[in-house]
Amino acid sequence: MMNVHATLSPNVSRLVSRMITVKSWFAVIACLIMAVTFFFVVIFRYLFDADLFAYEEWLLIICFWLYFMGSAIGTFEGSHVNADLLSYVINDPKKAHIRAILVTAIELIVTLALVYWAVLMLIDEISSYPRWRTTIALRIPFFVPRLAILVGFGFMAFYSALHLYARIRTGPEEATP
Repeated sequence: MMNVHATLSPNVSRLVSRMITVKSWFAVIACLIMAVTFFFVVIFRYLFDADLFAYEEWLLIICFWLYFMGSAIGTFEGSHVNADLLSYVINDPKKAHIRAILVTAIELIVTLALVYWAVLMLIDEISSYPRWRTTIALRIPFFVPRLAILVGFGFMAFYSALHLYARIRTGPEEATP
């Protein structure tokens, strides 16, 4: 994995580190909320023979945000799932560097297309304002999880752009998959 921070200015590097820290803390807190919620669901259901009202609705929102913030962290760390077998076949550092730039550029283009579609989805959601689609019980607007999609893809595009910048800026010596 390449060190993106080494190619950034100190201010940008600090900003990116803080963004990752905030997302990591959000993921920790979201996981704790989910665990505590399921604990109380079991307690309510099996000890009190009751149900925790509409927990699925707000938990689904937390899951959306967790999934997309986690995917943004994975994009930054380069730990997201990929099917890149060429990195194991190409031994020439210069060809490996070119391959890494191409893969990262394709990743950025695809992510930017997803950001565009997420913006269109949110525009469509906002345009139906007084009659927003909402969850059944708690009336949470669908805008909330859809905003997570846009924010998550936005962060993924930003981190892909940082990786592309870093790969172009560094030479073939540091071009690792």
